[in-house]
Amino acid sequence: MTPQFRKGAALLSLTVSALLLLSGCTKPLPNATVFSGSNSQNRQATCWAFETEELGTGDCAQDLIAQAATGDAVSVVSVFPGDTVGISVDPVVAETGWFVVLGDKRLNENPITSLYYRFTFPDTREIPAEGELLQIYASTGVGARGIWIFKLDQAS
Repeated sequence: MTPQFRKGAALLSLTVSALLLLSGCTKPLPNATVFSGSNSQNRQATCWAFETEELGTGDCAQDLIAQAATGDAVSVVSVFPGDTVGISVDPVVAETGWFVVLGDKRLNENPITSLYYRFTFPDTREIPAEGELLQIYASTGVGARGIWIFKLDQAS
């Protein structure tokens, strides 16, 4: 084999390998970060609709959301009652608009369109032993385009 043939074969092999690697790539899911004091957690969306403005019934199974909310997969941020909790989202989430739900109460009336939102964790009640569920919904108010699930627990 000539040196030119070996170089050509190596280049062809490298090109094929690169194409195979690129074909296996998927789009990354948007991130959200929740923080309080020196504690922070960043995670990708539990569910996200890439091609549409709203998740369809088959896009994200309810059991996946329930599992994320109750299992070890949920990200936990430690908080003291009265502390400020901050939430930061990727630009695509801000463009969509988003809502924050703490426990069963929605914290904002209108969709947030900025990259950052903060609130004071209620200091009028104790944090339950199992923690307080914090959900973020990328939404214009009708259906959700994406969902993130975190848990706030009592800092020690």
